[in-house]
Amino acid sequence: MGLTESWYAADGQPIALAYLVEDDNSTVIALRGDPGVPGWQVIGHYAHEYEAGKALPAPVPPGILRADVSRFNRPAPAPEMSLQDLILDVVEGHTAGDASNALLGAVQRGYAAGPMVRLQELLETGSQFASALENVQGRQVAARLSALGRQIEFLIREVEEAAEDLGATVAVLPPHRTLVLRARPRPAVDTTPPTPPPRANTTARHR
Repeated sequence: MGLTESWYAADGQPIALAYLVEDDNSTVIALRGDPGVPGWQVIGHYAHEYEAGKALPAPVPPGILRADVSRFNRPAPAPEMSLQDLILDVVEGHTAGDASNALLGAVQRGYAAGPMVRLQELLETGSQFASALENVQGRQVAARLSALGRQIEFLIREVEEAAEDLGATVAVLPPHRTLVLRARPRPAVDTTPPTPPPRANTTARHR
């Protein structure tokens, strides 16, 4: 049984649709309650989802995660550095400080947070969302995302320490590592003479 859609009815009860396949025959069934725990009920069998949608209670508008934030009043995005730019800063750098600063940029906290910190924030927000679904599967996913967020926090601290240790070396790249300009190879000129057109048939006619 695979769930395909869910919504809340006006009475506050969740309703879900699922496909039930038996003997190569597919049926749409409607469930009331949380499919992840005992106690849910089958409230209808239908040939397809359109038929189920016409027969079942209409959905009410879904809720939101945070009452003070929506897509209509989204705050202005904070400035952030892309990972690609940070990688280029390392590639184009000359000193250990250049590479150290790029690594620290990835784990910078605060308003202009770095990509790794933003990833941790995303995982934490995803965990909050999954928990707010108020069902068993949502709580399970919330726990997984929360654990991943803690792992990212550990990696952030490790990157911070490694970047500081790299900067403390005050080293520079050795001078034998010089820039080598590589010209793009030009396409080879085709010197093969063109194939002559086929000769016309000149066989003489005999009278």
